[in-house]
This record gives sequence, structure tokens and C-alpha cells, in this order.
Amino acid sequence: MLSEYAVEPTAIGADWRTFKDLIDRFGADRGRLISRLPVKWEKKVIEAARDAGVPDVRMTDIVERLRNSKHKVVDFNRTYDHEADWLDNALREHANRPFKAIICEAGRTTCAEAMQPDDCSDGHPLFGAVTSCDVIRTADEIADALYTIAAVSKEVDIVDPFFDLRPTEGNYLAPLVCLLARLAGGFGSYKAIRIHFRDHNSRPPPALLARDGAAQVKGLLPPGYCLELYAWSQIRGGEDFHDRFVLTDLGGIMIGAGLSADGPTESAAFTLLNFEHSQGIRRRFVDGSTVYARAGSAVRILDDGSTEIF
Repeated sequence: MLSEYAVEPTAIGADWRTFKDLIDRFGADRGRLISRLPVKWEKKVIEAARDAGVPDVRMTDIVERLRNSKHKVVDFNRTYDHEADWLDNALREHANRPFKAIICEAGRTTCAEAMQPDDCSDGHPLFGAVTSCDVIRTADEIADALYTIAAVSKEVDIVDPFFDLRPTEGNYLAPLVCLLARLAGGFGSYKAIRIHFRDHNSRPPPALLARDGAAQVKGLLPPGYCLELYAWSQIRGGEDFHDRFVLTDLGGIMIGAGLSADGPTESAAFTLLNFEHSQGIRRRFVDGSTVYARAGSAVRILDDGSTEIF
């Protein structure tokens, strides 16, 4: 559901109106992410604006908007040669792992996936984005839909009140295994994947969850990753714990029917959430939350198979 765009700093930064219009079109909630090419992409945009003579009052606005757009500019683990110009770098990376499009200044020799800032409208085939869709409820389809946001995010919270690693309680394990396999072979950085579910009387105690969970994901966690399992209970008179989400520091996806792989004849609606909304929901699942209450101890499974109860 998310697409990566290479955006030339001079193409977006040299004109304030272009910058203002274009930066607002990106973000996980818009289905588009700007590739951090180079790592200090924001600095290059500011330099381009200064070199173009953007007035100080507009410069202040550009700097502030960039500061508030950290969730829009994302590290996709791209290589950048500072001895070559930006477009050469973008074209080389595009040949290795294609962007959805390369947004650059007009009049340059590029490729079929190149476009100019003025072309960036929802109706353009290279810029149109899917923000809601039905996902077939197989392990592979669910993992494919979640891979990009899970790979590029620093923090991942999977929220499903019915999540259960026991095979008698639904096939939640298979999508998780498929997602971990993609993360192991992909471009993401190490992180904790936190899973939040609803507590009830038949849930196994933390010690059993640690033992059985570690066995089920043995050898599957990529190096540096860990899996954390949290049980939550509803607060009397408070919010119902029913909705399903995948939430990250970049945004989130609301998931209709849940994250279990129930077969190719069923589908679940996946809808990208507004950034601020997604962060508000994430805050329901932190220590000290007043929306839900932590139920007992959490379990952490490390990449070497060891476990911690905390």
C-alpha cells in the first residue's frame, strides 16, 4: 500500500510553493514516502532553497515543515555516492530496486518513471496511491501488505484483540512467520515487534507463552529483532478493545476482519490511517495508559531464542 519516491532536493526546494504543495502530498497516510536519498535529504532541500534565493520568512516555513515531516522522509537503505550528482544516484538505485517514480527537475535525461513536480497529481499513473483496499486473508497476502511499513518503521505495534499463537485459536502464526521471512531478506533495520492482544481467562500464563512462543518462532526472527507480547484488559466503562491495527512511528493501517490467515475465499479491508490518529491509538498501548490496562507480565522473545518476562 506504500510506495517509495525519489525526490530531487532541488526540484522540491527551489520554489516555496512547489515545496509546500509537494511535501503535503507525502506520508504513510497518503500512500507515498520520500526516500532518504541522500541520508541528509532535508539539509539538501534547505540548501537548494537558499541557493534559489527563497526569502527568509519562507525559509523558516520550509525548515519547520521539514522538522514536522520526519515520518514522510524514510530510510529505505539506499546507497548514495556523494561524488556523483543526485540524478545519477537515483537512476542507479532505480535500476537495482525500482522507485514508484523519480521526481526531478524538467529537461534532464532520465527514465520512463521520471516526472516533474507539476505532474504530481492524484490522477497521474505514477503518483496515484491506494489508501484502502481488500487483502486476501492468506499468510503471503497479509505479509505482503504489511511488509513495507514494517520494514521502514523503527517501531511496530500489531494490535489484534484475538491474536493467539495457539493453532486452535486461529492461524495468526502463519502471517507473522511470512512477515518475519520478508523482513529477514529485506532492507529494514532491527526493531522490536510488539503484539497487543486482549486478556481473557483461557490465555496461557506468561511462562507458558514464553516457552511455546519461542519454540514457534525459533530461527525466524531476523538478527537484532525481538518479539514482545502484551495482554491488555478493558477498563470498566471505557473503550471497547475490538479494532485491529498495525501501528508504527510512521503511521498505521486499520484492519477490518483481523490478522489471521483464514483462507483465499476471505478478505480484510486494510485502510491507511491519518498520522496523528495512528499515533493517538499507539498511545493506548503504552505503560501508564488510561484507555486499557496491562494484564500481567509481558513476554519478550529474542533472536537467539531466549526469552524474558517483564
